[in-house]
Amino acid sequence: MPKPEPEGGQQRRRYAKRLAPADRREQLLDAALDIITASGFTDVSIAAVAERGGVTRPVVYDSFASRDELLHELIERETARMRAAVDRSMSGIESTAPHEDRAEVLAAALARFLAEVRAMPDSWRLVYFPIDGVPPVLRDRIEKSRDELRTPLSRSLGEWLSGKRGAADVDIDILVRVVQGIVHTAARLVLDDPDRFDSDRLITMLNEVLLRAP
Repeated sequence: MPKPEPEGGQQRRRYAKRLAPADRREQLLDAALDIITASGFTDVSIAAVAERGGVTRPVVYDSFASRDELLHELIERETARMRAAVDRSMSGIESTAPHEDRAEVLAAALARFLAEVRAMPDSWRLVYFPIDGVPPVLRDRIEKSRDELRTPLSRSLGEWLSGKRGAADVDIDILVRVVQGIVHTAARLVLDDPDRFDSDRLITMLNEVLLRAP
């Protein structure tokens, strides 16, 4: 037999499922990331995170003392995730055996990276799409990561160029930035229209236009 409705037609308040503190923090950080992806950093507030997470504001304050602390923790988490993804993508690129095809090694690294982008689209949108109110600390970390990535890229591209016709005339510093621009474009295409721009299509383009050049 169904329970009678409360007087006045008001429904009984639904309480959030109890979670361990660490799990609750992750849930609320996910909620904040959802808000940022939908409408930008400026729309993140304790009230908005509570509503998106299906909890009350006191529950959010139990995990984060303020909006600033919540955003700080979110940036820490997402930059750590992305740094780990880049490390996985670049794994082995500097320890390639002499007989291995450098073009294949670079293409494989890009394929791994695009797979990481597909696996965490909301995280990578923080990097590859303009979002309102991006905190300066996040911009600084993204720039630092790009700078750090240039070292292994420069070494690997230099090895790929060795022995090629006209290699001495190539400005490796510019080439590294061109390659990073290609990766940037590829990642945006994957995020914007993953069904149309699959990884195989993008890797084929890279091979034909750059890596297979004489």
